[in-house]
Amino acid sequence: MDTNFWFYTLSTIPQALGAIIALTATFVIFRLNHIEARIQQEHKEIKLWVLPLFPEKEIDEISKLDDSAMLVHLKKGIKKLDPKKQHLGFSKYNDLFDLSKEVISSFGRRYEPTEERIYNYILEKARILESLLVNRKNALRYLKSCLLITVVPIVASIVLLPLYTRVMPYDVYIVSVLVGLAGASVLYTAYCIWKIAHLELR
Repeated sequence: MDTNFWFYTLSTIPQALGAIIALTATFVIFRLNHIEARIQQEHKEIKLWVLPLFPEKEIDEISKLDDSAMLVHLKKGIKKLDPKKQHLGFSKYNDLFDLSKEVISSFGRRYEPTEERIYNYILEKARILESLLVNRKNALRYLKSCLLITVVPIVASIVLLPLYTRVMPYDVYIVSVLVGLAGASVLYTAYCIWKIAHLELR
């Protein structure tokens, strides 16, 4: 193999893949910002549901909960509710029911804030937050995995670049493997971007 071809190929691989990493990271961060904004929006509203569901807790205890803990508390609180009972079974604490009536009524006059409708709405809020948390986790997982598979050919190219005289008998094989790895990393990165782009925000 020509020396120039060796140096050109092994120097081009890190440059090309480095650019792909930068573009991928930019896109994923942009997408994660959208997911995070939706999580914060849901977190803020769900906190209003969790407070009356746990009247024994102080406001600061609820406010300190992170997104996952808030979801856990909401699910526990939902188990206390009975859509077949008046005020969802919370006759002593009507804050939850009063808050729910305001929220449901805001959707329009034809949506009467019945116990069953309120219960289903709270269930939907739990589902949305859980879906957003899973999507955030998946986006980070896709980012880490595509970065890992892209770093391998980059590091290998940089390490092998000055060792041409030592590996000359195997130069064609080495270049073929590195180009194959680079191509696989590009395809996998494209797949990860496609998956992240299609993550639902609800």
